[in-house]
Amino acid sequence: MAFTGSVLALDLANTTGFAFGKPGDVPKFGHHRFVAKGSSRAWCYRQFRGWLERVIDTRKPKLVVYESTAVPSIMAGKTNIDTIKVLIGLAEHLEEVCYDRVELREASVSQVRSHFIGQNLKSKIAKPKVLENCHARGWMCETTDESDACALWDYQCCWLAPELAHKGMPLFRQKA
Repeated sequence: MAFTGSVLALDLANTTGFAFGKPGDVPKFGHHRFVAKGSSRAWCYRQFRGWLERVIDTRKPKLVVYESTAVPSIMAGKTNIDTIKVLIGLAEHLEEVCYDRVELREASVSQVRSHFIGQNLKSKIAKPKVLENCHARGWMCETTDESDACALWDYQCCWLAPELAHKGMPLFRQKA
């Protein structure tokens, strides 16, 4: 049976990128900042949960996909423990909100980048390429949070509707 619902893709972070739409459509996208300077993790989680509940209630996605949280050993030296706790906490709260409500899937950064830009490059190189690829598709993302969410959305949509995967290739691409 073909998937006919909509997909909500979340690039979880202090500023979370999101993309929403049905496979084959042009995604709607944006970003939302949940962490304010000096705010507690509890405040961040409360803001995230409230926002997520509103999005699920109004958009009614059939599936939510998020980018896997990098494990601390990979991020060692690049971020602090509070940031790691926030990232893991956001993923945990997402799982709880979606439980018995909407299907939840997870994809790794390497899977998404390999799909969307053809290779898994380091973040500093990959993020501008992902943004550039979104622009080439006519998705005028303003931030890399938005473009990462759009890449994740596209990755998941291509899994759900593989017959659409070729449309992202440069030869077949049509701008939105």
